[in-house]
Amino acid sequence: MHSNKRSENLDFPLEELRERLYDAVDMVVGLYDGIEQKKLFASNSPAEVKALFNEPLPSSPSDIGSLLQRVERDVFKHSTLNISPHFYAYVVSGGNHAGLVAELLASALNQNPGKWNLGAAAVELELRVVRWIAEFIGYDPEAAGVLVSGGSAANLTCLKAARDFKAGFDIRDSGARAGAPLTMYVSTEGHSCLTKSADMLGLGKESLRKIPVKEDFTIDLELLERAILEDKAAGFVPICIIGNGGTVNTGAVDRLALLAGIALRHNMWFHVDAAYGGPAASTPSGRELFAGLKLADSIATDAHKWLYAPYEAGVALVKNKEALRSSFSMMADYLRDVDGTGRHDSTEYNFELSRNFKALKVWMAFKAYGAEKIRAAIEGNIQVIQHFAHLIEATPDFEMLAPASLSIACFRYRTGDPQFWNDEAYLSPLNKKILRELELDGRVFLSGTVIHGKQALRTCLVNHRTETAHVEYLLRILREVGQSSHTSLHRVEQEVAM
Repeated sequence: MHSNKRSENLDFPLEELRERLYDAVDMVVGLYDGIEQKKLFASNSPAEVKALFNEPLPSSPSDIGSLLQRVERDVFKHSTLNISPHFYAYVVSGGNHAGLVAELLASALNQNPGKWNLGAAAVELELRVVRWIAEFIGYDPEAAGVLVSGGSAANLTCLKAARDFKAGFDIRDSGARAGAPLTMYVSTEGHSCLTKSADMLGLGKESLRKIPVKEDFTIDLELLERAILEDKAAGFVPICIIGNGGTVNTGAVDRLALLAGIALRHNMWFHVDAAYGGPAASTPSGRELFAGLKLADSIATDAHKWLYAPYEAGVALVKNKEALRSSFSMMADYLRDVDGTGRHDSTEYNFELSRNFKALKVWMAFKAYGAEKIRAAIEGNIQVIQHFAHLIEATPDFEMLAPASLSIACFRYRTGDPQFWNDEAYLSPLNKKILRELELDGRVFLSGTVIHGKQALRTCLVNHRTETAHVEYLLRILREVGQSSHTSLHRVEQEVAM
């Protein structure tokens, strides 16, 4: 019988597809097998990694089996192993297995939840997941929301709704120049994406007022209100206060209820950047810290941080559904449905039309593990970091540089010799060297920051695999690398001084 199948069809025969999927499954299982003993960072130079993939555009096919072997050899082995329980850098979780399986299924379905008739199940699952996340963190479950790439996009989405709702004129049609200059407010600890958002919203980076913080790294409320009053007197229109729901630097949580009160007094939108800390609002340790979260007009949080979803899955939540819709609604003729009854088109609630099926991995995780188990994992992270902070405080060769808040600890190695403990000119270079040496060593992975001008080592734990024994191991590695770094750096300084 004559076959009508075109040679341009890119599908594998189904048996070969099955075989290659099994090969990929073996690769994934191999990746997790012995995860605790694997090096987290390959330590290759940028030039070496670039050379692995420095090749011309392929014009002819490659054997898929050989290609998978190359992925394992060149991609797997040169990827930072954030799934390891020894990973503490930035705010990066290690994913979860239910989400891993979901990502395969979502890719197979290839759904676009931008419009209901493009993926009815994807759209309805997203609406349900948004509701569940709001409920999980103690926010209004009736809030509107959309899944986006991450906290940066979620913050931008919420702040656009704030700008459009509070501008006092039709800023969408006329642009920011058509009215008085608008201002927003956040502490100096606010995430850099907030400054980018002010820029992208056409307000200018300077429109985001950076308010100093107190000793606990929370926003100074008195200085905030003074800045608002001064801007009003100067002809500016303050439209939004941004509270921090867990800063990236130290994990600090602003006094959200008090910020909500200030916003209410001045007829301003109250937004909370809870990209990192939001899910901790559901835990015994975090519940009091996040009192007032439910008063926010909008919240940005990340499922791919402390809900342990694989990248990427952020969520923008806006209490006033119409405020979100009116900020983004723009239905082109080619997108209109002949029957839109009861259909939710999420493109009306965010910038993007084309998005992948993010909701499946979050839905499957909630269903597979249950909210209580996820909540317990978050609480466990907080307790493990508190244990680590106590270890740091109990040993003379390290010192804490900020209070351990949520699951972040900022500290530094200061050697076992008291003569160096107050030598700031020596300790910052020493801790920078420790960070470099730890990366090369590869047994653990953490990042740094600067606290009150002092170079800090920083651990952030949003990984359900990490336990008390792992941070005790971390301290041993830090001491070992700290001692060797001190020995080599001090020797160099002595040689220079001779």
